[in-house]
Amino acid sequence: MRPPLTGIKVVDFTRVIAGPVASMILSDLGAEVVKLEHPEGGDDTRGYQPPSYKGLSPAFLVYNRGKQSVALDLATDAGCKAARALIDQADIVIENFSTGVMAKYRLDYDSVRREELIYCSTSAYGRDGPFAKRPGYDPVVQAESGFQSVTGQPEHEPVRLAIPMTDVTTGLNGALAALAALWHRKQTGKGQFVEVPLYDTGAFNTTPLAVQYMAGGAVPVKLGNADHWAAPANRYVAACGQPIMVVADCDRSFLALMGAIDQPALGQDPRYRTAEGRIADRATLDAAVAAAISARPADYWISTLRGLGVPAAPIREIPEALASVETMRRGLAGTAPHPVHGTAPELAPPYRLKRRGLKPAQAAPMLGQDTAAVLQRWLGYDSSQLKAVGAEEIAS
Repeated sequence: MRPPLTGIKVVDFTRVIAGPVASMILSDLGAEVVKLEHPEGGDDTRGYQPPSYKGLSPAFLVYNRGKQSVALDLATDAGCKAARALIDQADIVIENFSTGVMAKYRLDYDSVRREELIYCSTSAYGRDGPFAKRPGYDPVVQAESGFQSVTGQPEHEPVRLAIPMTDVTTGLNGALAALAALWHRKQTGKGQFVEVPLYDTGAFNTTPLAVQYMAGGAVPVKLGNADHWAAPANRYVAACGQPIMVVADCDRSFLALMGAIDQPALGQDPRYRTAEGRIADRATLDAAVAAAISARPADYWISTLRGLGVPAAPIREIPEALASVETMRRGLAGTAPHPVHGTAPELAPPYRLKRRGLKPAQAAPMLGQDTAAVLQRWLGYDSSQLKAVGAEEIAS
């Protein structure tokens, strides 16, 4: 069965993480994504090593699966002309260059727009206004959006999330916006300009703590592994030394947890009948839960609490998570065909479509591996035109 975006052509001028995540999602859903890269080095993440997988960058592999790589030097007339011709064949263009770069090559939206084209632009602070040319990356936006201020242990400095959350969520928002624009085009026949800045996404990621403050609440603070809206909810260490996460997310799970740790009096205490009351005295509840959990092994607690409907899980390192029954049962960790090395490691897409499946797995491409094939198929280039852009090998 064909994926839902079969037949949609995407020209991808993105690099690093945010833009590539957006085009990766469109590729997963069946779009033909042609990634334009500079012939010397390509996407910056190709150089994000160590470590490497047979000389390949894991960072590049993970965000560029299923795409085709076309190597073009936009500074040359032939390269820029080929890029423009590809745009003229595309349904969607995605770019995340610094403000002014696409305009420099007359590949910006105003230069290439046509009635049905969807043009998705990702930048740090938006394409207009006083901050349009200010550089910005995930760590910077995590810091200035307020996101970092609520992450980490209370007694320590704010901590940036190791996973580039602003970049990843910006990519998710970019794909979502592009899909909405596709639906609008289906209804009206008209494309549009779509903008997804990192800073806007970073601000959104502080929700609902930011809105809580705007509504008259206190300045949000770091709680470590605790939760802003539920208690007890924290990291506890079992008798075997294994740390586990337990969350009493509602009245029912709170009462079940108190029963499991043999503290029925706390469960009936009027102070703890509401989430607000439990949060106000989280220290007392955390101490009671921690003492009980320290007396028995993690397996006992996880089995018991899950049986009572209380969310509980071991705190794993990544190797443990990859080898877990949950990961294996969902088929998340595996390999994808690679054009040079046979296979490459891959985590499966986190979305499933029962009626219209995803595109078959394919690892990220080698730099420029598809230049000749795409220019022949999309634009009908002959050998002399391929030679002009540096793609002398004609695909069979």
